[in-house]
Amino acid sequence: MQHQTSPCRGGSGPGAPSYSSRQRIAAMLIALGLSALLGAYGGGGAAKAATSASSASAQAQVPLRVVATPNPNVFPLLLAMANNPALPVVLQPVADSSGIDSAFAAGNTDAALAMTYTMAKKVITGKVPNLQLVQVNDWRGFWMVAPQSAGITSFAQLVGQGVLVSGPTSGGKGGGPDLIFQAALHRAGQSPADFKICYLPVMQAAPMMAQQLPMNSNPACDPSFNMPPTAISLVEPAATGLVMQTLMPMSGAVPMTRAIDMQVLFTGYTAWPSSQLPHGGVGVLSTVLDDPSRSATAQVVLQAYRAAADAIMAARGDPQALQQIAQTISAGITTYYGQYGLSLPAPVIAASLAQQELVFRTDLTMAAIQPDLNTFLTEVIGSAPPASFYRSL
Repeated sequence: MQHQTSPCRGGSGPGAPSYSSRQRIAAMLIALGLSALLGAYGGGGAAKAATSASSASAQAQVPLRVVATPNPNVFPLLLAMANNPALPVVLQPVADSSGIDSAFAAGNTDAALAMTYTMAKKVITGKVPNLQLVQVNDWRGFWMVAPQSAGITSFAQLVGQGVLVSGPTSGGKGGGPDLIFQAALHRAGQSPADFKICYLPVMQAAPMMAQQLPMNSNPACDPSFNMPPTAISLVEPAATGLVMQTLMPMSGAVPMTRAIDMQVLFTGYTAWPSSQLPHGGVGVLSTVLDDPSRSATAQVVLQAYRAAADAIMAARGDPQALQQIAQTISAGITTYYGQYGLSLPAPVIAASLAQQELVFRTDLTMAAIQPDLNTFLTEVIGSAPPASFYRSL
């Protein structure tokens, strides 16, 4: 049994705050509650994601090497790989964005699953100049979570308050979560200087938020921040996980709620609904796509990825299928990212999907969204990616 209160749980590390016996007991109760919730979903049949290649032909192909941090874009690939072990793909897990840079710099990878703005920035800065965005599949999931009692509905209410920004294994400063957070602030007419911001890994940030501990109880935060955080920036399914955990009876936590929907702040786009944004997808090196045999392998993997994304969304109306898919993704996270002290409970994944807070889409072509997508990426990262960044397949 793990003794954490984080929605994306991890082991303690340097700088992690100490907790009282009451807080450790609360964490145990939360973990037990999640286990009970998992049992409540019941058994179910396996969801099948279609693939386009036979096992024999897949085994003959040189696999596509895909690097990814523990972000939602990896979920469909984990499901596709579980449903077809012969799929010609190798997932290369890394802890953070710098790990993606290192993998490409060493020539050890062919593709990435990441946020669109993260990939665009890597191209613009020259870190991965020939990375091309081939599909956008992750369309919803960034929230500011706050105590229910605070009544927070806008960034204006957070001015002068403590705010946490978190990433899966680090504070995420300069990465995807920080890029969209700062762009949302700008849309709301604010700037980072208006808040007392601390960047923490989610496994440290979530307990601080849930227990409303002083921010300076963690040495990574400014020593003058002696107040508890008023809000935390989280991506799904971590936002759902924190809310679920704090609402559990006897958790000892302060009840939380999703307070600010970052998606709806970005008005003026017509290529997608106002409740969605083109957050993440798949980027592949142009050298791979320009090689007919390598491109064919990439197409096999991309088709399996899209089929898995469709299966995930279709399962929202079938509790048994959803539970099975959530378990498969949860197991994949443990297998590939457990080395970084991370795990993601299946009930949290299932709840996030069932509540439509985590949304995957495969129906929008690059050509259909590219004009608005280019404007959006320019807004988020401050400059437009080159036209070669977009690749229609």
